[in-house]
Amino acid sequence: MSEPVVSSSQAIQWRSEWSPSQRVWMRWPYRRDIWPDAGKAVHAEVRELLSELAQRNIPVALQVHPEEPMPANLSDNVQVHRIAFGDIWLRDCAPFIDQKGGVALHYDFDGWGGIDDQQALDGSARDWLSHTLNLKTESHDWVIEGGALHHDGEGTAIACAGSILHRPSNQGLTDRILREHLQQAFAIEKLLMLPGKLSADETGGHVDNLACFIRPGEVVVAHTGDPSHPDYATCRRVYDFLANSTDAQGRPIKVHTLPLPRSPRLSAAEAVAIAHRPGVRKRIAGMQLMASYVNFLRVRYADGDLIVMPAFGLPSDEKARDQMQQLMPETEVILAPARHLLVGGGGWHCATFPY
Repeated sequence: MSEPVVSSSQAIQWRSEWSPSQRVWMRWPYRRDIWPDAGKAVHAEVRELLSELAQRNIPVALQVHPEEPMPANLSDNVQVHRIAFGDIWLRDCAPFIDQKGGVALHYDFDGWGGIDDQQALDGSARDWLSHTLNLKTESHDWVIEGGALHHDGEGTAIACAGSILHRPSNQGLTDRILREHLQQAFAIEKLLMLPGKLSADETGGHVDNLACFIRPGEVVVAHTGDPSHPDYATCRRVYDFLANSTDAQGRPIKVHTLPLPRSPRLSAAEAVAIAHRPGVRKRIAGMQLMASYVNFLRVRYADGDLIVMPAFGLPSDEKARDQMQQLMPETEVILAPARHLLVGGGGWHCATFPY
């Protein structure tokens, strides 16, 4: 595979998680081969998030598959767009947009390494979104998903090698070439490649389950102090690696932690209510579900800054929210139920795209 070349003469200044946004883009679950009972349980969780956003007058652009019924009783802040798409994880196949707007980078999408055969629909939905937002686009052949790369807005990024360098679709992509490309395309001067991934992550290793910047120079990581936890060693390696790292500005990275719960399991009742078929990863009873409080939505809107953390019905939910609120005193931090969302493989960060 040939090395992508940025066609513009200047790298884009990729929007950060705390860039101001006009609305939150989302998708309505519908897949019978992903969601038990065609998503009836997860619909209630999506509605809960929509309600929280409506209470704060945050506009939502909701994509609904044209062959599915229109969701009833949506709030006035929700604008529906009838567009075909694969799955609801909009973040992973969305455009990478310049801070100033107007320009976006498109990367290939392979259905998370081939576990979902509807990736062509996600690619066409991404193209539709960029056209709707009136963006000038530049396309690249490699697979880089939105959940696989996180940055601080000042030249430092974090990622996990599994979902980028070890992706079969990225044959020929090396660590050196990736770093050079990120510098040319995104003005990323320093890439911190985290040592490992979480065991329940079905993407190959997305950084938005493991670590994220909350502001320049400060990272929050999923962490457990329980030696019997299957991710104990990984969490320690990641924490130590970041605590001994500096960013592109030469500052030591300040590392904070959020609890990493033991992964919930897909129940037998959930498994039998999914219409399994070839071409899509089979979701079997007892499989781990990727529950991470790091996988949160952050949206800076006209009246404030909001973080929506996923809640899993566990005692650690409130602890995680309280810890995040202490780290972000100027930001409103809330919980939104996400246990049923986990069945599809992601959290609220994966399922949303503020712009």
